[in-house]
Amino acid sequence: MSEFVTIFRGSVNAWECDIMGHFNIQFYAAKVSEGMGHLLHAMGLTKDGGIALRRQSAFSRYQGEMHAGDILEVRAAVLAVSDQGVELLAEIINAANGQLSSSFEMQCLAVDAESQQPVNWPNQVREKLTEMIAPRPEQQRPPTAGGPIPDNSGPRAETFVSSRGTIDAWDCEGLGEISFRNYYAIASDGIGPTRHRMGITRDLAATRHWGGVALEYMVRFHAPITAGEIYSLRTGLLALADKTFRVGHFLHNDTSGELTATFDIVACMFDLQARRAMALPDEIRAQAERMIIDWPPTA
Repeated sequence: MSEFVTIFRGSVNAWECDIMGHFNIQFYAAKVSEGMGHLLHAMGLTKDGGIALRRQSAFSRYQGEMHAGDILEVRAAVLAVSDQGVELLAEIINAANGQLSSSFEMQCLAVDAESQQPVNWPNQVREKLTEMIAPRPEQQRPPTAGGPIPDNSGPRAETFVSSRGTIDAWDCEGLGEISFRNYYAIASDGIGPTRHRMGITRDLAATRHWGGVALEYMVRFHAPITAGEIYSLRTGLLALADKTFRVGHFLHNDTSGELTATFDIVACMFDLQARRAMALPDEIRAQAERMIIDWPPTA
């Protein structure tokens, strides 16, 4: 049985927390990304080895809050290996109490570092990856994000632009493409306008102590977006449950006309006093039902 490799240690900074008072979604991804160099080293992929990893999808689950000052570490392992691919698991742990805060399961493709074309693993790298395979941890429940969309016979809404901007150089990784963290930052930026359209206005949320929490993200990466290119995030709702709602984003590269990424997000309303999930109020549900879109979006 392979052991996990610790790839990052640090703490939660105050500026990494949001208005809900906890670690913001983008910084979970940032810590995983910051540790990837150590994981690649353990995998036998050197900086000048000619092979890079290209992310195809990432499923993340959020299971425990973290707050400013908390000590964290990220540990990672290999879940599966194919001729040209690898499935990785990264877990973010509250180092003070050992609690699992979040996990990321990432499907990645081996590509030539210059051409970005898929390549087979060299024998020695594949052997190393095979040695690193760890059993998949058991989950309390099966994932929802990325799964089937419940049938809904009601009318469909149009998507709306929930976020728009330009990719800056400091938003990008070494290859000039947007960083792993900033996919989640853009998706997070789109949640505020989505909640507002659902009727969860800033004043109402403050008066009734309503917050929100992401539970799962399924991100699929379709085409790179690079520094200087402009983007739009188009959004709608996919499904409603008693306490949860699913948000669908698609990130569009307005410079190239390509679809860059899609996000299937499971979130819930959050009682900020009790620090627990709450049922969707009737007035919010009625508004949200008018935001259901076809998925994946077509416009």
